Amino acid sequence: MIKKIMVATDGSELAEKAAAYAIDMAKQLQGELLALFVMDDSRDPVLSSGLEIPFRDLQKAFNEKLSEIGEEAIARVREMGKEKGVKVSGKLIGSSSAVQGIIEAAKEEKVDLIVVGSHGRTHFLDVPVGNVTRKLVSARKPCPVMVVPVS
Repeated sequence: MIKKIMVATDGSELAEKAAAYAIDMAKQLQGELLALFVMDDSRDPVLSSGLEIPFRDLQKAFNEKLSEIGEEAIARVREMGKEKGVKVSGKLIGSSSAVQGIIEAAKEEKVDLIVVGSHGRTHFLDVPVGNVTRKLVSARKPCPVMVVPVS
């Protein structure tokens, strides 16, 4: 039986769509919902968009900005849950990869279901699923993964 659901979010519109599904499921199943944001340490701060920061403090500023984005993404899922009467807990973690972080959090939190969007922040809609989702679905994990499609 599904009692604890974890939704992975990157703050994108598609992640919010996945969160909406997870919230509805948690409400119907009278379960718990955990919103997870993984600060992927492998991301290159120079190649990531939207950051206007001096080079000498690039990594520190990048991590601070990523943490801020994560906190905002989790807060948004909490707000969505509150609107539906579902309590949402949040977790922000650092990991060497988003996939590894999701799997480790699922094990640690003993979740019964992982919910993800088919594509994330850097989505290319001409591919069936994004890179993180593809790797997560094919990885060894402690529970099933539900993929919420774009359309």
